Amino acid sequence: MKDRDYSIDILKFLAVFLIINSHMDALYVKYDMLATGGVIGDVLFLFASGYTLLLSKCNLSFDNWYKRRINRIYPSVFVCVALGAMFVGKFSMNLSALWGGEFIVAIMAYYILIFGIKNYAISFIPHILGVICLVTLLVYVFWFPYKYETGERGMYGITTLFRWIPYFSFMLLGAWMGMKRNEIKFKSQRDFILMFICLVLFYGIQLAAKKYSVVAPFQIVTLLPLMGLVYYFYKWCHAEFFRKLYNTRISHAVIMTISGLCLESYLIQFCVFTTKMNDIFPFNIPIMIVIVLLVAFFCKCLSRLFSQTFRDGDYNWKEIVKLY
Repeated sequence: MKDRDYSIDILKFLAVFLIINSHMDALYVKYDMLATGGVIGDVLFLFASGYTLLLSKCNLSFDNWYKRRINRIYPSVFVCVALGAMFVGKFSMNLSALWGGEFIVAIMAYYILIFGIKNYAISFIPHILGVICLVTLLVYVFWFPYKYETGERGMYGITTLFRWIPYFSFMLLGAWMGMKRNEIKFKSQRDFILMFICLVLFYGIQLAAKKYSVVAPFQIVTLLPLMGLVYYFYKWCHAEFFRKLYNTRISHAVIMTISGLCLESYLIQFCVFTTKMNDIFPFNIPIMIVIVLLVAFFCKCLSRLFSQTFRDGDYNWKEIVKLY
């Protein structure tokens, strides 16, 4: 893209913090309900990925295009798994760990679908979104067995795979917004209000489902405000405040560096988290976030080193240690 959309970098920047925060329940001591935002962080990342992938101008065959995706993802996976196994002992060097976990496997599967849609069905994205919504509803109504669950076995729970069906719609939404970016009208105040309404609805329905079992089966409805939340979040990020922030040298460097750590921070955070600083709560939270980001950046540098090791030519150390 000739003109970089700063809102996408800001979305990824915020997604990093949301995903890290959602896994810090043990660090919040008595306030583990504050360890939230993972679902929003996941779909923001998928939205941004769909946006950039569809707009990237690359006339490669599928095998070479997919090879580039593998070269971006799996050096970081191997490095994080190796570091976790060697220094922390929280990863075992087994096949499932080397695949990167279900999130990475889902993304790699989404890439295949995105390539096909980009090359053969780009004008049918709205129709494909409709089909995904229909499939999501049918699977939930007739197959999903945990409609009354609101925890790990709920529709956003980590022990079921259901969420990966509707999650692909967020990647497609990002692709569609990338196509329509010149037609979208941005009104920051209105976009913020609508974003906030969607946020309240998303969490409100989930809280009601936890309190009243009769509401629990209707959690599927939360996908609507979640999609609205992502859409209006993207629009709100075009506000003048964010543009000025992005164009400031220091804040630009911070946003670009952290937004580029989505993958590594997700992979390594579980190896870094510790409850040994819980005595200084709430100061342990920002300290741990900084530690995760520093370790994630170290992993990114190692993954670049790992990747360059298997290429022809000399090491490019500036490329290896660059911030972004």
